[in-house]
Amino acid sequence: MRRRADGRGLTRPELAVVLSMSKIHLKDAAEELKLADDPTMEGELMAAFPQPIRKKHADAIRAHRLRHQIVATKVANRLVNRLGPSLPLDMTEEEGVGLPQVITAFLVAERLLDLQKLWAKIEDAKITEGSRITLFSIAAKTIRAHIGDVIRAAAGDTSVKDVVELLKPGLDKVAAKATGLIRAEVRGEAAVRRSELEALGADKGIVDRLVKLYELDGVFGISGLAARRRLDELLLTRAYTRLGEVLGLDWAQQQVSRFMPTDNWERLLAAGLIRDFEQVRIDFLSRTRSDDPDQSVERWVENNPKRIAQFRALVDRAKLVGAVSAPMLAQIASQARILLSR
Repeated sequence: MRRRADGRGLTRPELAVVLSMSKIHLKDAAEELKLADDPTMEGELMAAFPQPIRKKHADAIRAHRLRHQIVATKVANRLVNRLGPSLPLDMTEEEGVGLPQVITAFLVAERLLDLQKLWAKIEDAKITEGSRITLFSIAAKTIRAHIGDVIRAAAGDTSVKDVVELLKPGLDKVAAKATGLIRAEVRGEAAVRRSELEALGADKGIVDRLVKLYELDGVFGISGLAARRRLDELLLTRAYTRLGEVLGLDWAQQQVSRFMPTDNWERLLAAGLIRDFEQVRIDFLSRTRSDDPDQSVERWVENNPKRIAQFRALVDRAKLVGAVSAPMLAQIASQARILLSR
């Protein structure tokens, strides 16, 4: 607290201790998952050995007595190096899960969103080191939201293979049409983000990938629901984005993403609000019985003009205030839950 008041953070030796302790705890949790037995993780294990040994002794590598520890160490290092030492613990608090679920969600997001290529592009980009660090930070913040979505969509499943197979069809289908599916508020924010990324000197490949990550916000919740209910992912996405537009939830969610928490409790509140603005829509859509959720949402909008107008008046009042506060956003989330639960 004293250092914060003085505008100073942790020293390098202190940061080194935090990094190492975070990795140790993550490695222990990752070992519980026995990741080396997961078919999608075999490449991680093989990459730990020289190429000639891989060719000649692949079966021996698969049976290595330390195979789970080898993979767990690599995963823990990568998660902390790319997303920071505090993220795993933060996610356990925000989502009410254990470290194994966070690790699984990270690995699923990494594979489905092709994050290793993104990190490699940022690493190799010919930009200033300050811009590089900023790009990694922007990527980490966006990826964090996707990890939360995967945790909820996985519903406790810790098999990387099974969760990837559950979510991949929906992701592929929505990602191919994402730009045409997003609504005005999200489209405007995506344009702002693109300009900010270009100002950092990032090349088109990096900019496109980071903007796409933002545009796909909420996709894993939609993919999980579509897979379990056997619904069309594109229709679900249109219904999801329509609710966000007509109720002003997209605006509210963007305000939360800009909120700067001053302590741990505000961080938890902000994380809960982001989760609520997504989950109230997923929960609403999960209760629809029609095979066409898009049409169901349109009928609901037509049948509830007064209730929607009342809610929009609340959001519009918040927009006029100028300085958005956590209590204001919490009230919007609470009223959205009430509106969409009846």
